[in-house]
Amino acid sequence: MLAVRLVLTDAPELPGLHRDAITYAIAELARRAGISAAHYDSWEIRFSGAAFVDVYLQPGTKKRIRFPRSSATRWREIRDGRFRTSQASWVSESKISRDEIPDFPIPFSSADTTEVGPLFFRDAEDSFACCVDLPLSTLLTLSRFEETLPGERDVHDRFSAFSSVAWRNGFLHRPVVDEYGLALEQVLLELLPGWTPTKRELRVKLSHDVDEIGIPFSLRGALARTLRDHQPLATMRDLLACGFGTDTAYQFYLRKIVQLSMQNGIHSAVYWKSSKPGPFDTGYDLNELHLLRMIRELRSQGVELGVHPGYVSYQRFDVLRSEVQALREVLGEDDLGGRQDYLRWSPQTWSDWDALGLAYDSSVGFADCVGFRAGTAIPFHPWLWKQQRKAKLVEIPLVAMDSTLLGYMRLSPPEIWRVLRELVNRCRTVGGVFTLAWHNTRILDRELASTYQLFLDEVAGCPTLDWRTT
Repeated sequence: MLAVRLVLTDAPELPGLHRDAITYAIAELARRAGISAAHYDSWEIRFSGAAFVDVYLQPGTKKRIRFPRSSATRWREIRDGRFRTSQASWVSESKISRDEIPDFPIPFSSADTTEVGPLFFRDAEDSFACCVDLPLSTLLTLSRFEETLPGERDVHDRFSAFSSVAWRNGFLHRPVVDEYGLALEQVLLELLPGWTPTKRELRVKLSHDVDEIGIPFSLRGALARTLRDHQPLATMRDLLACGFGTDTAYQFYLRKIVQLSMQNGIHSAVYWKSSKPGPFDTGYDLNELHLLRMIRELRSQGVELGVHPGYVSYQRFDVLRSEVQALREVLGEDDLGGRQDYLRWSPQTWSDWDALGLAYDSSVGFADCVGFRAGTAIPFHPWLWKQQRKAKLVEIPLVAMDSTLLGYMRLSPPEIWRVLRELVNRCRTVGGVFTLAWHNTRILDRELASTYQLFLDEVAGCPTLDWRTT
């Protein structure tokens, strides 16, 4: 969506912030407002000096949306880690409940005040203006700019949800960038009476990270199914697998979780590892005959197979490249997506995955709290700060993961279900993708298995995201 015509009128660039980045952000806002690529290509964007960006919507007319540009001083403050968040209101009455979207939090705000009034306001007969530099806020949120700055990390070298602007300002549970699209849609309907936005539709992306599969056999692990998990049948499956080459408990439950999804009309993705054994990696071998057979069977059922680079691959491009190559050889495909183990991710990870030609990443969700880490539930091509360009890689943001809900947030199964349902509804409102990671090991717990079934019932019939068309 960058074929739009640009006009530069004495338009200086801020240090480290290319005009292409702002144009990229405007395109992302337009997409979330329901503008088609063909329609967007007819727009004209004018950088009018240092003060404004004007977006002309219709050739030969004065129909325009004006965005203020952040000052050089404000940009320096942002680069120093001094952020402001403002609150904006709806442009006009909306059919969307004010309980659901009461206002619009604007992180990295260019405004000097907290309350800024309507996000857009009419400033001329054929023109609306935005009260803040919304393209910059959108760009910084989507690109996880705050994570490019020095700051505290947890024991796994991860940026915590509780360090984020979204958590501190109370909107981590909202896809705020997608909500800006709803406000922009109101303005476009005023300026373009004959225009109809593209239909918003909830889509689903289910994935299963195979951290453990039971091969090679571990007697200690088999006994733990009984002593720790109170699952004697699982222990028996492991013992039989050792003697007769049948499925281990974790293989059996991986098949089960995939089948549960398919029975509800949803296709899962299974992400495999090719990491060496270590404190955080079991180091199973995908070339083991029983696993190769399982992979062939899953592929024949139409199950997507992807990559799950191990713990050590984070910030180690050589290790990442080696693991991805090994997985490509076993899975028999180059066009693969997946997720980093332990959600050990940073904006650099996008560059590394992009360099390896991976199709998509789905690591951008916090390990310690569910929500919208990049402020969106809509897949997008990330902006790469070091290269100052849009990635070929697609990001499919991760909204929730079982380990987060159960381990970090310590929620009970009924509480997990309430949280999942709220997040699904937020994705439905903006036409986003609800992305859930659920491990095959979790089906061992009957109450959690019931919670997963409740979720499947809720999204049954929703289309599975086709990332190839994103």
